[in-house]
Amino acid sequence: MTDKDTIRRFVVEELQWTGSAEELADDASLIDAGVIDSLGIVQTIAFLESTFGIKVRDDELMPRNFETINSIAAFVESKRSS
Repeated sequence: MTDKDTIRRFVVEELQWTGSAEELADDASLIDAGVIDSLGIVQTIAFLESTFGIKVRDDELMPRNFETINSIAAFVESKRSS
């Protein structure tokens, strides 16, 4: 399972996504769709930290890091390589 698949499964199972996993495009805006709100950001951070073993700093809490599955996966990858 890829990072994107893991993130997609989390969004579908734990956040407010109402469609199927297949309907959730990698570049769909999770914020515009109302899937990630302030509570969703907290849930997503907890998920990323526990699943991928990364630490999200306060200064990294920017919408661009959590906008899409692509941006979340890129954020995780950047944290791993730093």
